[in-house]
Amino acid sequence: MFLPELVQAANVMRAATEIVNEAIPEQADKKRGVILIGTVKGDVHDIGKCIVVSFLKANGFTVHDLGRDVAIEVIIEKAKEVNADIIGTSALLTTTMVQQKYLEEELKKADLRDRFKTIVGGAPVTARWAAKIGADAYAEDAQDAVKKINELLQS
Repeated sequence: MFLPELVQAANVMRAATEIVNEAIPEQADKKRGVILIGTVKGDVHDIGKCIVVSFLKANGFTVHDLGRDVAIEVIIEKAKEVNADIIGTSALLTTTMVQQKYLEEELKKADLRDRFKTIVGGAPVTARWAAKIGADAYAEDAQDAVKKINELLQS
């Protein structure tokens, strides 16, 4: 596949995801938790994250999607603002995975680590990485993210 075709496919996927998200009915009587999610700084790949957002919304979660290439400071400030239960970060590039580690460190420095649970995901991310950086959970895919977030909210 050539790069222009890949970019076009990503744009089509993004547009389709937006349509799906708008079609998901609000479930005011079934709010299960507030999730803040974003793709970390330096990474503009967000198709997987957008699918996770769709799954979470379809399962009754309130989701605040910060988009892609999001700085750790922005993630923390928005999490405080929306009173998030869980912060989710995605990284597709191995070079940007370190931002997930920085989030954990910054939450500890700000004495906020106990306030927010964290979940990480993305193609190069593993359960071992999540454990190494101190994240609360790792999600392999969108369905797993819903399962793990449910577990985190029950603990």
